[in-house]
Amino acid sequence: MNTEKQIIQTLAEHLGLAAEDLDRSSLLRDELGMGPVELNDLLSDLSQKFNINFDPKEAEDLKKVEDLIVLVEDNLID
Repeated sequence: MNTEKQIIQTLAEHLGLAAEDLDRSSLLRDELGMGPVELNDLLSDLSQKFNINFDPKEAEDLKKVEDLIVLVEDNLID
């Protein structure tokens, strides 16, 4: 499974949705209803899954699923 699919699957599990119901343009807060606590929990799970760390300031800029994917993939490269 590629990284993008793993991220979307993890997000779907957090939200209790099917991964097929999510796309890169979905808005994390407005469309998916993720608050700061849910987003923090998701980032914690992703950091463990991919063995990466996030700068808390990076999380503040997350608006869409695509932003989340880019954040994880960028941290994998570092």
